[in-house]
Amino acid sequence: MNRSWFYKLLFSYLPVFFIVISFLIAVFFFSMGEVTRMAAETVNRGSSNHMLELIDHSLQSIEHMMIKELGTQDGIQRFYNKTLWDDPYKSMALPSKELWNIVTQYPMIQSVYLVRWEDRAILTDSATLSWEQFEDRPFVESYLKSRQGFKWTGLRSYREFANQYRSDVITLVKPYPVPAGDEGIMVVNVSAKWVTELVDKMYDTDFISAAVEDRNGNGLIASASDKPVFEDTVTEVQSEYSGLIIKSKLAGGAFYQFATRAIAVLLFSGFIAIVAAVFYITYISKRNYRPIRSLMTRLDGYARLKAEQLLKSGGKDEFAYIENALDKIIEQAGDLMSQQEEHLQARKRQWIQDTLEGDFDAAGKCTPGNSEPFGWNPAYDKASAIVIEIDRFPDFCENYTKRDQSLLKFLIGNVVAEMAQQHEIGIFGEWLFPQKWCAFVQLKDDHATEDVVVFALQIVAWIRDNLDFNVTIGLGDLVLGAGNISASYEQALHVLQYKMTLGNNRVIGYWEVSEAKKQGPLKMGADMMGLVQSYKLGEADWEEHYDRFIRELQTEVWPRDELVHQIHFLIYQLSREFLERNADYQELWHEHTVPRINRLMKQFDTFDEMSEGLRTVLLDAHRRLAGLREERTYSSTMKNVRQYIYDNYSNPDLSLNHLSAAFDLKPKYVSHLFKEEFGEKFVDYLMNVRMEKAKELLASTSLSVQEIAVQVGYTHSFSFIRVFKKTFGITPGDYRKQLA
Repeated sequence: MNRSWFYKLLFSYLPVFFIVISFLIAVFFFSMGEVTRMAAETVNRGSSNHMLELIDHSLQSIEHMMIKELGTQDGIQRFYNKTLWDDPYKSMALPSKELWNIVTQYPMIQSVYLVRWEDRAILTDSATLSWEQFEDRPFVESYLKSRQGFKWTGLRSYREFANQYRSDVITLVKPYPVPAGDEGIMVVNVSAKWVTELVDKMYDTDFISAAVEDRNGNGLIASASDKPVFEDTVTEVQSEYSGLIIKSKLAGGAFYQFATRAIAVLLFSGFIAIVAAVFYITYISKRNYRPIRSLMTRLDGYARLKAEQLLKSGGKDEFAYIENALDKIIEQAGDLMSQQEEHLQARKRQWIQDTLEGDFDAAGKCTPGNSEPFGWNPAYDKASAIVIEIDRFPDFCENYTKRDQSLLKFLIGNVVAEMAQQHEIGIFGEWLFPQKWCAFVQLKDDHATEDVVVFALQIVAWIRDNLDFNVTIGLGDLVLGAGNISASYEQALHVLQYKMTLGNNRVIGYWEVSEAKKQGPLKMGADMMGLVQSYKLGEADWEEHYDRFIRELQTEVWPRDELVHQIHFLIYQLSREFLERNADYQELWHEHTVPRINRLMKQFDTFDEMSEGLRTVLLDAHRRLAGLREERTYSSTMKNVRQYIYDNYSNPDLSLNHLSAAFDLKPKYVSHLFKEEFGEKFVDYLMNVRMEKAKELLASTSLSVQEIAVQVGYTHSFSFIRVFKKTFGITPGDYRKQLA
């Protein structure tokens, strides 16, 4: 009989076992298929990103070419030079030839043309057109209205003449001169067909369907003969630079589609089988439980009968039932009290956060029914926000484990609460940020702001004397009513921004920086460009420029964000200068110096720490750059060339040919070495030297503009005036008037 019961149970549950195993196998193959599909989609997304990078690289090279051509005086700039308008060959023929060379050099360019605002002249690579003849005039007019031509447009139709077929292009506009565009624009049209051919080569497969759209959703290309219809989720990648969008999805073959559907059907069948198995197990369990239930019923009746017999005979075993019941009640009551305490702490934390942030719907405006369980006394209405911030928090995280950090934060909270009791101040706070303990204090009617300051100073002193780190405390103004606590909290958070200039390990009240808020944004230091130029050229006086720059930042009390912005802008200007330098200089700056500066900007706590640390990094990089210059065989020659330029800038015949004869070097070689060594062209350096000297003469002498032009190397005053205005934005006469 025992054997038959065993087989009965065995064969009752074996079918369920096989069903579950089959379902798990189906889930395994389905998971493998999903992993494979996700991997293929990842590869597909990578291909789309690579495709966009190729397109963007080509478009960026075109934009760099436009900037270069617009900045070259002997190129297409002749078209905008009024002094050459009487000479059609120089003002029209030569610039048109330059445009033709651009179209030839860049196969992806469908057309390029120049527009001159003053006489509405249009110059293409093949013709000169009047404003009325030009078929692309509406596009130029729309640019004039919006002045928004700094990004690549979406797909549009273009033609020059009325008898031409229209072509689909994407367009980039660059103003001349940059960035004002007062004289005209340069327009480059890139063929959409070029994008089509490039993407077709990439997606020449039946496994992936892809489509390209512009930023407005207009389709440019599909990799198949017909544009695919994406009914389900697709991989979509958009370029931040050009705005082009590539949509793609896995098309797969017949076997892939069949396998996908088969796995889905198998998974669905397995799910149905599991549901059926649940009902089957329930039915079999009830059926097989009948003998056991009958046995348990008989045992239960026996237990009841035995209990009644004990009760009638005066036995004491019935107290065991009562004792067990009481133990269970006490145990359950303890669990409920623990849960209630945890719930109360969570509610208190949320109440503190809502009150600080001004969420009155959640905080209930500190009404008696909502706030009294947390210790709020409705009899007192004065309150003030206080924020305790751990100084040098990265060092704190590095020196202590997560567990020790939690213990130290808990200790700070308890110490602050004990000190508040000594000062008869009610305080409510939580660690709302990893490094900030945010709280508000409730004061009695006879308390004043000075009492909060004394309380905060005592906290700072205790932590400084008893722990291995320091804190800085920000205080908001004293307010009336819980509804104004959020304003005081914003003030307390704001004043901690000034810890960088005012120093740490102290108390900063909102009233100390209230005047600094009226100053407005910090402007760029007047000596910043001098520092950049001196450091780039390796001059020894760069530290003097640096000291003046730092002193200028310290003239006022500024928040951390403003000062960090100034430092980042300085590093950005230095990095731009090193982009044109030799590869060795670029590697030293971008791979060794910039990462050190970035780490420094994350670790410093005060402005003095930051300025000294930045000086150390720049000084080390300056020494390394000097070492590279000494290793380069032509470095000393280029220094002599630069000094020669500075000594002979007044010579109107000073040119590359002149330097070539003076130093026995070929003109192109002199130009190449000069740009590689100093990061700028010879003509730009000469112009800057002459313009700076002209500013000195305008400020310190009464010489006429014509005389100053001759002294700085210009034989014609109108050329000097044009270059001066282009460099500084005003004429020499207006500059002298500003100084008066």
